[in-house]
Amino acid sequence: MSNFSIQNNEVDHLMLKYEFALEELITQLKISIKEFEFNNNKQIVEHIKTRIKSKESAIKKLDSKGYEINIDNLKNHIHDMVGVRIVCSFLPDVYDIVNIIDNAKNLKIKEKRDYIETPKKSGYSSYHIIVEVPIYLEKGIEYIEAEIQIRTMAMDFWASLDHKLQYKFSDVIPEEVKKEMYDCSLAIKRLDNKMLGLHEIVNKYK
Repeated sequence: MSNFSIQNNEVDHLMLKYEFALEELITQLKISIKEFEFNNNKQIVEHIKTRIKSKESAIKKLDSKGYEINIDNLKNHIHDMVGVRIVCSFLPDVYDIVNIIDNAKNLKIKEKRDYIETPKKSGYSSYHIIVEVPIYLEKGIEYIEAEIQIRTMAMDFWASLDHKLQYKFSDVIPEEVKKEMYDCSLAIKRLDNKMLGLHEIVNKYK
């Protein structure tokens, strides 16, 4: 492992800032989403999950990338210390959330990756946005990075299974398993489209 040069008080202070950023971000998102749902008379979110990556996990990730373990590298090269996952019912809801985030006045968009339009080779689909969240400290405003993942329930089911497989096969996932997972991702994409079609049919009768 690379040389460890982070003082505990430095890490603890940074972790506190991540907590502040998560609280600020989730408050902004919930307000914006509820307002959108009220104005459009529809529910677009099934549930929201949040997490802050542990110090141990962050240090392990830095080391795997070949970076020296220090506070600056932790700030600059780990972009998902603060994580929010928004799970929607239908595919158009995902892009409604993206538009909500785009229009959020207090968030700075740093990076967007549409893995729905262009899935990963494994079949993984989701929409990722890296934002900078303002936190208000005694010394002034500081911006903290956070990653927001937006996906449908079907995509979330696939990603959860993929995550479990990553732990089960810690070294190399067998090709047979990779193929089955990829085939499942195609089936889930078809399911998303079929559920959307059903949703549109139901709406005709309202």
